[in-house]
Amino acid sequence: MAATNPAVNFDRAFEDLTGAPPLPWQRRLYGCFLADNLPDVCDLPTGLGKTMVMAIWLIARTVNEKLPRRLVYVVDRRTVVDQATDLAERLEKNLPNAMPQSPSLKISTLRGQLADNREWSRDPSQPAIIIGTVDLIGSALLFSGYRSSYKRRPLEAGLLGQDSLLVLDEAQLSKPFEKLICAIGSDGPFQKDCDGAAHGMPMRVMRMSATSDCAPATKIFSLQIDANGDLTGEDANGITQQRFESCKNLKIKEPVESKNLNAALADAAIELATDNTIVGKRIVVFVRKPDDAQEIVNQLRKHVVESVDDSGAKPKKSKSTPFSESVEVLTGTMRGLERDKLVEQDVFKDRWLKGELEPADLANQVPVFLVSTSAGEVGFDLNADHMVSDLTTIDSFIQRLGRVNRRGLGAATVVLIPDANPADKSDIDKARIATASLLANDMDVSPKALAKFKKSLKPEQWAAATSPAPGTVELTDILLDAWSLTSITERMPGRPDVAPWLRGIDDEQAQTTIAWRAELDVPGFGDLAREDIEEWFDTHRILTHETLSAPTHAVAKWFVERWNELPAVRKSELETSPVIVDRAGLKLVNVHALADQLSRKGGDFAAAIRNANLVVPASFGGVDRRSGLLDASCLTMPVDTASDSEDSPETNIDSPCQAADVADARERYRELVFTVDDEQVAKPLGSGKSERIQNAIRFSIELEVGDDKRLQLVSYVPKWEKLEPGAIRQSLSEHVDLVCQRLDEILARLKLPEPLKSAASFAAQYHDHGKNRARWQRLVGGRPTTPGQGWLDYTIGKSGGSMRRDPRGYRHEFGSLRELCDAFETGQLCDEDGNPISAEVFDLTMHLIATHHGRGRPHFPKGAFDPDAESRSDEVHFTAIRRFARLQRKYGWWQLAWLENLLRCADALASSAKNSDGVKATKAGHLASKTI
Repeated sequence: MAATNPAVNFDRAFEDLTGAPPLPWQRRLYGCFLADNLPDVCDLPTGLGKTMVMAIWLIARTVNEKLPRRLVYVVDRRTVVDQATDLAERLEKNLPNAMPQSPSLKISTLRGQLADNREWSRDPSQPAIIIGTVDLIGSALLFSGYRSSYKRRPLEAGLLGQDSLLVLDEAQLSKPFEKLICAIGSDGPFQKDCDGAAHGMPMRVMRMSATSDCAPATKIFSLQIDANGDLTGEDANGITQQRFESCKNLKIKEPVESKNLNAALADAAIELATDNTIVGKRIVVFVRKPDDAQEIVNQLRKHVVESVDDSGAKPKKSKSTPFSESVEVLTGTMRGLERDKLVEQDVFKDRWLKGELEPADLANQVPVFLVSTSAGEVGFDLNADHMVSDLTTIDSFIQRLGRVNRRGLGAATVVLIPDANPADKSDIDKARIATASLLANDMDVSPKALAKFKKSLKPEQWAAATSPAPGTVELTDILLDAWSLTSITERMPGRPDVAPWLRGIDDEQAQTTIAWRAELDVPGFGDLAREDIEEWFDTHRILTHETLSAPTHAVAKWFVERWNELPAVRKSELETSPVIVDRAGLKLVNVHALADQLSRKGGDFAAAIRNANLVVPASFGGVDRRSGLLDASCLTMPVDTASDSEDSPETNIDSPCQAADVADARERYRELVFTVDDEQVAKPLGSGKSERIQNAIRFSIELEVGDDKRLQLVSYVPKWEKLEPGAIRQSLSEHVDLVCQRLDEILARLKLPEPLKSAASFAAQYHDHGKNRARWQRLVGGRPTTPGQGWLDYTIGKSGGSMRRDPRGYRHEFGSLRELCDAFETGQLCDEDGNPISAEVFDLTMHLIATHHGRGRPHFPKGAFDPDAESRSDEVHFTAIRRFARLQRKYGWWQLAWLENLLRCADALASSAKNSDGVKATKAGHLASKTI
């Protein structure tokens, strides 16, 4: 064991980081981390702080540096708020005081201030916590990151797949993904060579909750429980026992006809809220379908109470609706922005998320209701006093029970209302019926009782009552080879979408994600080159708060209905507007054509959007801004955020509809810049405020409007949103030396062995030599000179602003490859002792240079060839393709991608930093003059 801080006091550090002392099981798990003996599975009841594994990892890593640098926490569903997000933000805030000697922690979460933060990917040597969904993390692992550009996909795959610990929460709910990560992880076959040796530092995997047939476990961590089902040993302490034995009593009502079920559920919730003998007034209602949830919400809000005076007479205003402002709804089909706003309400902060609030407290005597679908079953620190539920599968029902009386502070009543004569056609219907046969009225459903209950069942009984697992597909090396070809952005044979490996092959589970963007309403946007559109969305990214996910069949139905609802004028404006369909590569279709395709009867009409990310024009609308739900008939009024003044030039471009576009709800800003007859006018495109942006990166794209007009689409985003901001103007000499310096710092922290260290160092020294081309320098405003001693000092390495793309497509990486190849062949490429470098070092050096901007996997785009040596370009290009295949076989898919990140990250760090250390052109300049 490598000890970096052996004197750390775990209990003190844990409490300083989290605000609470550790439970005994958390101390025992810390011991497993110290011994580098991580369990395959942590099987712990809900409510005992499973997410604290993040704090345990963070403390343990200060003692045992063999532990992975990155912790990737995956949740199956994106809920309003989850314990993981809250804890990660707390750790990031408290770390400097709790453990001052520890390196800073980079955080990326699903919501809040750190949502979608890319800081975690800026330096592979720094510890980081990344919280994401199965879809976002899983697609990134398979080189197909949803909402990521082709340039970022290998970067994300390498950092997630190497030197990481992936923790899958509620693993039994994500069996296809569980199978995938166990195959990719350190115990699986896909990060090992033919002799069984590991490729680098493969991702390690820990699953939270029960084991699975898809991925059996040998090391299971659980509470200490004796043969009678009672806690024993260290775990038999006050808090653990209180939560393990928290009182929950099941009341099963008479079955109700399906058409009357929602009314019965609403009535049961009202009965709990108005029964003065029941303590605690936080009532959660769980149902399976979003439409049912909304109907119950409406019934609760419209519930009428008639009052009478002391004489029994009804006053004039005898009717009231006492719960009209006391009901909230949570479904998995809500847009992120509206779900985030939900948790900011006082009722959530003061009631639902306040774990220490006891049922009998005065502040808990006014009834509040939360109606939820499965979105509230997992990853949600909900503290309900009582629960009402429809009939679901046994595993889903147990998850729901975990949201009520979590801390054991009261006595929860759990009301279950089955539907009479339930359907028995589908597997899930049969599982619900089997669940009903296992449950009994007045049954104890505390965690302790449920543990005994599960053990009492035969395996076939449990299997019959659980949610049917979707069919899974096998991972193969051929698929990984195809997915890793990230610079091929077009769809290609033999490279399927990755969704079946994440979610299984059950069509009922297929999801489609939607975002609305105003730039798609701007004339000319759809005519941009694919790479320009990718670059735009890589800069002004689709963030989580913009997106809404729903079953694919529901999205297809909504899209067609919305198109039919639009007035004729709006249809004519939208008819040829683009819709972006993103499945690890962008495809543009127009609105009308997509509506026609989705409205066809028969066949697989929804295939075009299955498991895809859609970006639709903002003016298409169809989202309710209050609820965040899809609504085909919702009125969408254009918001004119930048009306033309009398002094503004005529543009003939209408302000696009902003009502559905929430891209700039965070600290971002977009504008259209019109230039007519040398007069320039800037008009906001979204609802953001330009004055909010501090130290922003400006990115612009030229749109063609007409011969006498110029139109630019401009984005301003915070620096942390973009990996390679390039915001500082640097000479090539200065830039290369800064890259070498940053790389040396990274390598020192990583303790990288040879020959990997030498290859990375040589790549840093030579990666930008191809920028000394007249064509490239003209694009950045530089002054090309004749190569020779000192030429690096007089050319531009970073322009400090947006760079115009070479119309012929020249890539400076290609020029660097050609020069390095010449130097190696003539024996001029030597190490610090003057010895020629080995072919092994040269091979990896060339590949790191080829891929340091995300290209070269396996090839470069058309026109990338070196204008100074076109005769050798074909040879250099074909050799680069063969080299990529050879190195991927040698290092494996994820280790090679991780190695690429060494130079990529050092380059990005240097690009955004001033040369404050006064670094001179020493090592890089000396070697450059030696090889040119």
